[in-house]
This record gives sequence, structure tokens and C-alpha cells, in this order.
Amino acid sequence: MNLALINVVMDGDYQYEQEVPLGICSLAAFLRQKGRQASIHQCFASRGQEQIDRAAAVEADVYGFQLTMVNFAAVRQVAAAVKARRPEARVLAGGPFLSMLYEDILASESAIDAIVIGEGEYTTLEFLEALDRGETDFAGIQGLAWRDGHGGVQTNPFRKPCEDLDALPFPARDFLEQGQKDPVDGGLRESVRVITSRGCIGKCSFCCVNLYSRMYKGKRWRGRSPGHVVDELELLARDYKARLFNFSDSSFEDPGEAGKRRARAICQEIIRRKLKISAKVYMRCETMKTEQDMALLRLYKQAGIDVVIIGAEAGSDQELAIYEKHASAEDNYRTALMLKDMGLFYVLVGFIMFGPYSTGETLRANIEFLRKCGLACSVRSLTNVLMLVRASKLYHRLKSEGKVIEAKNYWEQPTYVIEDPVGRRVSLLWENMFARYPHVLEMDSLQINIGNLVARMTNPMNRAVLDAFREEFQAFKASFNQYEHDLGERNYRHFLAVLDGVARGDSDEALNALFHQLFVVEYAEIKQRYARLYEAFLGRISDAGFGLSGLVFKNFTSALSMDDTKKVAAAG
Repeated sequence: MNLALINVVMDGDYQYEQEVPLGICSLAAFLRQKGRQASIHQCFASRGQEQIDRAAAVEADVYGFQLTMVNFAAVRQVAAAVKARRPEARVLAGGPFLSMLYEDILASESAIDAIVIGEGEYTTLEFLEALDRGETDFAGIQGLAWRDGHGGVQTNPFRKPCEDLDALPFPARDFLEQGQKDPVDGGLRESVRVITSRGCIGKCSFCCVNLYSRMYKGKRWRGRSPGHVVDELELLARDYKARLFNFSDSSFEDPGEAGKRRARAICQEIIRRKLKISAKVYMRCETMKTEQDMALLRLYKQAGIDVVIIGAEAGSDQELAIYEKHASAEDNYRTALMLKDMGLFYVLVGFIMFGPYSTGETLRANIEFLRKCGLACSVRSLTNVLMLVRASKLYHRLKSEGKVIEAKNYWEQPTYVIEDPVGRRVSLLWENMFARYPHVLEMDSLQINIGNLVARMTNPMNRAVLDAFREEFQAFKASFNQYEHDLGERNYRHFLAVLDGVARGDSDEALNALFHQLFVVEYAEIKQRYARLYEAFLGRISDAGFGLSGLVFKNFTSALSMDDTKKVAAAG
């Protein structure tokens, strides 16, 4: 039995056409290591029926799909087309999100035969081996939900995850060599995702990362060894000339002090091997507190880590308690200000401005946090609304309180009611900003691209560029910092004006006029100012004959941010 893994992707959920989710890449690599035929195919479903037909025309015995929050409707189309052409083919689905709806999916979708629950490597292998033997009863395969010969849904015992991640092969990178290369230095002009661990030590109430580990009572976090991680980085740098890396772990320094020692060893090994890379990592706010921790952060920079995203989520202890974060508001402030003061990294924040328990008071605390930490310049942080994930602890809490409104289709995300009238109305006014105001999306991309460039100019591998443009770089950086400060102040004043207007009971027309003035009229000019700054400096570097593969980052925005997805229910 040969397997075709079809990546059904929607516009906005990939950075470049050669990018494939690590789940699919890891599964393909594992099966190939075991002697199986496993091919990877791209289906850009947003481009129309031709892509659906092309995916369905792939020849295989078994078809595998990774389900996401945005691709399920398209996966249904491809699976149905596959079954219409090859009724005898088997369709297998999985993934970390919608697979929790396995009973609904198998009961409703006749084109999907089985669903992997949890990690997919060994479950998929055993499924293929059973098909090789001509079996139709899959009761012995742990981690599988399947439809039996009578149409009933069967759920097998859960499978414990792989303990030794070093035993797994590096993810397959089937299309990476086709990525755009810099004409000067030959480096890949795209970022590459790498995962050094699986799971998360957090217990955030809004998240389901650890849903399966709770089911099979396994470890919440497992990490690869430092040498194994750097072996993969070295391979990607050597074979694909990759320069930019996105470490997609829940938090790079997990778990605790042992995790810090592991992170330190990874950085030391990168430095020892003299790898020329630039990386982005995620970090907790309660983690780095001592001078030894500051030394570790400086080591991050020496190893090529230039971008740090902190998971603050909220600016008040009240909401942090609801989200069951380990960090306090004081931790959030300390970490954000410390990283800003160090001046080594481009600092971004994971933040939930609006959630099910938002009030005028929590919103004021949130916007004050962003302003004080120099992060109010990002409209992404000002507008982010908590998306309710089924099976999360917060979902069950809201369900018990009667605040959940289920979607019309079972695979779509539910919405929730914000009881506080001020919190609810303000959240609805800020909803879907990227879809409503294109200048905001363009500004967001420009800010992220410039912030990345500023941080990566001081990366060790870009020392020659920095030496050649040191004075110009300082002026460029100073201008960007000033632009960000000024924009942050505008955004801050606007947010408070809207909040005060809602509290007074101002009309929607009056409040929408505030949005139009800032995000249509003013942002059009502000965007041009940012664009001129970016293009002029980058042009000078390029004209001097330097390659850009270690400097230029292409930001992308998820389809969930660009469509009209509702997250909060209106009154009534």
C-alpha cells in the first residue's frame, strides 16, 4: 500500500509554495525510513476547483490529510473526489486540532475512513501494514478511530507518544530545494520551521496542545537532544542553504532549569560548529529572572537567535488566572521590559486583547501593558480575540455557564458571549481589522519585516554588512524606533477613545468614524513612511552587492485573520 499525503492549504496559511506542515513532513520521513512509499503533494485549495481535481488525480492506495481550523471544507471536497475516482481507496485524517472531533467526522463524512488520534507515526504505519494483510478490522491499532463494516464508529485505546524523539528521522523537505534563492549569496530566501520538542509544560485553559497527553497519561513535554537539533540545522544550512529558522516549540527554554541547560547546549553547539543562521523562538514570561538567565539570553544572540516572542496573553492578574497562566502580570512586565532594554532582539508578544471575560477594566489594563512595554504599535496585539477551541478547559467552563454558541457546521469554531456590555461592544468594533482595513495588514507586515531586519543586522553572520553600514544602520534603527513609538501612542489614544466612547454610549457611526480616520486616512500616509524607510535601507545594502538571505523575512498572515470569522457573539 502506498500513501499520498496531501497538504490541503488555504491562502494565508503558508509563507511560500514549498512550505509543508511539519506534521506531514515528519510522518513522510518516518514511513520512508520504514520502507514505505509516502509521497507529499500540495493542494492550494483557495485557487479553485482545478486544485481539488489535481489533488484527487494523484495515484495512491491510501490518502492522508492533516486537518486544520481552516481547511476542513476543502479536505472534504478532495476526499469525496478521491472516493469518486477510487472507491476502494482508503482515506486517513489526523492533526492536532479537528481530530478531537473524530466521532462527528466519521459519523458524517463517508469519504473519511479513519482518523489518527495523537501522534501519527506508528499508528499510520500499523494501519498501512494491516491494509497490506487485507484486514478490515483495525481494533488492534492503538490511537485510531475508524468506521467498521456496519458503519459504526470504533475508537481504539490511545497510543502513548514516542519517548525518544532522536530515534525519529528529520522531517522530509521534499520541495525546499525549489524555494527562491538569493542571486548574490545563493541562500534560501525563505524561513524554515524546525521543532526541537513536542508538547508543552503549560496548562493554559484556552489551549489543547496537551489534550492527548492527558488522554494517555503521558509526558506533557519531550525534547530532542542538543546534538540532534543542531545536526538538523547543519543539514538544512548545508543542503538547502537555509539561513532563517522558526523554532516552532511552545517555548524554547522548556522545561524549567533542565530546559535552560538544554537551550544553552543547543546555542553552544551552533556556535562551535560556526553555523550561520538567524532564528526566532518562543519564550515564557516567568522563566528568565536571574543574571544567569540574562547570560543565557546573550548566548541566544551569539548563536543567531534574533527574534523572541513572549507569551504574555494579558496585562492583568485577573485574566491571567482565567487563562491559567503560570506568569503573573508582574512577570509579563518584567520580561517584556527586560528584553526591550537588552536591545538584542526583535520582541513580539502573544496577546489576547479580547476574551470571554473582557470588561472595560481588563481592556484598560491590557492597553496600558502594551503601551508601557512599547508594544502598542502592533495592531495585531490590539485586535487579537481569543478563539474558542473545543475540548479546551475554557470551552467546557463557558459551556457550563451557557456562554457558548455552537457553529452551524460541527467543524467550525464556536463563538461565545461576552457578558460585560462594554467588553462585548468594544471587541465587536475591533473585529476583523485586517479584512476591513487593508492598510492595517500591509502595515503589520512592514513593521514585522523591518523589526526582523533591525534585529538580524546585529546577527554574527551579518557582521560584514553591519561594518559597511554601521552609521546608516544606527540612523535606520533610530527612525524605526521613533516611528514605532509614535504609532504606539496613536494606537493607544485611539483605543482609549473607543473605550471611552463605548462607556458613554456613543453611536456606532461616531465610533466607526474614529476607526476610519486612523486606519484609512492616517495609516495610508504612515504606511508610506515605513515603506520608504525599509526600501531605501534595503536598497543600499543590495546595491553594495550584499546578499539578503540572512536579513529579509517575509511575514504572512493566517487565513483566520483575513476572513470574516466570528469569534464573539453579538448581544441577543
